[in-house]
Amino acid sequence: MRNDRRCWVLVFALVAVLAPAMASADATVGAEVYGAFNRYAMDDVNDAIAAANTANSSNFDKLTGGLTLGAGLRMWANPNWALSATWEPLFLETESVATSEKWNLDANSFQFTAARFFPSVTRARYGIGAGIGYYSISGQLESPSLASPQKVEGSGAGFHFMGLGEWQMSPGFSFTAGAGYRIADIEVKDDPATPANESSNTANYSGFLGRVGLAFYLPHNK
Repeated sequence: MRNDRRCWVLVFALVAVLAPAMASADATVGAEVYGAFNRYAMDDVNDAIAAANTANSSNFDKLTGGLTLGAGLRMWANPNWALSATWEPLFLETESVATSEKWNLDANSFQFTAARFFPSVTRARYGIGAGIGYYSISGQLESPSLASPQKVEGSGAGFHFMGLGEWQMSPGFSFTAGAGYRIADIEVKDDPATPANESSNTANYSGFLGRVGLAFYLPHNK
């Protein structure tokens, strides 16, 4: 955890230095809301689900993907470079009706992306972007055999890269879209109150990501 914090301190320090340097008098700041479809690898988790289905006559579905919503801030530093910082909750849950058990691996993701857009003479802009993310798991396991739900927690860094598009519909209002791949294999701790129970298994959120959203920009003087 301490290494993660050091990493993020360095990242935000770098952003604080680079953003003003990249910005110009035409810098535009705004906000974005989007819907997303994500795929997740979940190798260790799905192996455990398959084992539980075989050994306990459970009928869990594997965790493979789902829909979510996200929101964040955006800045066009200049006509070719854009920066964004977003929050996106990741929802993952599967339930066995046969055994009344439930596995939840919800997580919060905080992502920073820098994007290079190609020159355009139209209202449509296309580019490529890459960035990092911080992933914090806040899940739990529920079972009739447990006196109370067992927490599943963990945190770590991830990376992503995307193809991006933005279409201006009117001054201050644009449609946005992106598609790419996320790499985020996060080590989990089944019971954070008992370090001896720390597991070497991971929750692997890596996979395809796709987004469609709306961006709103503040007016500025040119």
